[in-house]
Amino acid sequence: MTPAEQAKSLYCMSCGEQTPTYQVKEGPKVELRCSYCGFTLERGLIGLDAELECIILADDELLFRSLLSDMVIEEKLSQEVIACESGAHFLTECVRRFRDQRPISLVILDILMSPMDGSAAAVALRALEKGFDLPTPTPILFISAVRADDALRQMVQGLVPAGYLNKGKDAAPPRLARRIKEIIPQLFTPVGSG
Repeated sequence: MTPAEQAKSLYCMSCGEQTPTYQVKEGPKVELRCSYCGFTLERGLIGLDAELECIILADDELLFRSLLSDMVIEEKLSQEVIACESGAHFLTECVRRFRDQRPISLVILDILMSPMDGSAAAVALRALEKGFDLPTPTPILFISAVRADDALRQMVQGLVPAGYLNKGKDAAPPRLARRIKEIIPQLFTPVGSG
């Protein structure tokens, strides 16, 4: 076995031994599976070198929404960015994409928006995904100046895959871009792996 082949060998719990693997790619997600039984051994995001197909973001502050949209494009995080000024506009865009069978790779939501806040929009998104029989939930990144308390943590845990980024004191565009790039892969990795 060559060094390259050994590097792709992982322990399979189903087979009970080290086994060769193969990759299954679906959009920005990749799975490593056992070559013998097909059991999924690892899941993750195909590095941030690969752009996500579509990111929908919602923030009611025009300046931050524009900054975030520009940053996503400049950092080549996504091929398409849809920027929404409210939770209601966000849900309208989600329904359009689901109806047209066009995927959403990632959602970025501000928590404090009016009249529909980001948490209500996220709960509605999960209901839409079920209504459209989507196989996997869309990762959600909440970005807000709100401090993470127990209620916020429970809300995020109830919407998995989801994460939270406090834009508060470190919202300078270059630092915010770096922090967003660091957290996005975590949203594509199941809890307990990696």
